[in-house]
Amino acid sequence: MDFVSLSDKRDEAIKTKTTKLNLFGTENFRSWILCFQPGDGTDMHYHASPETFMVVEGKALVKGIKGEEKVVEQNGVAFFNPKEYYQVTNVGTGPLLILGNRAEAFGGPHVTLKD
Repeated sequence: MDFVSLSDKRDEAIKTKTTKLNLFGTENFRSWILCFQPGDGTDMHYHASPETFMVVEGKALVKGIKGEEKVVEQNGVAFFNPKEYYQVTNVGTGPLLILGNRAEAFGGPHVTLKD
């Protein structure tokens, strides 16, 4: 078993200005947190494996490649199918903390949309 404190990891991410902190990882599973300041976020991208994330703190705007949008707030959970493009942006006034999980080891593909 392994345990972490999301509060401690949040504070670490903010103090060190780190966007991503890995939490747990095996050959077929990984878990991490993302911490974005207002206005910051990800590029439009997809992964080869299914993914979930939960907004632990803040407000995220999630956009799909076809223009669909959804605001996800604290305790909201999102699911993405393999190869489903999405982009996340912090639209809140404070930090956005996301807990993510995916069924693959760290270092799996992150495919960015090309213009």
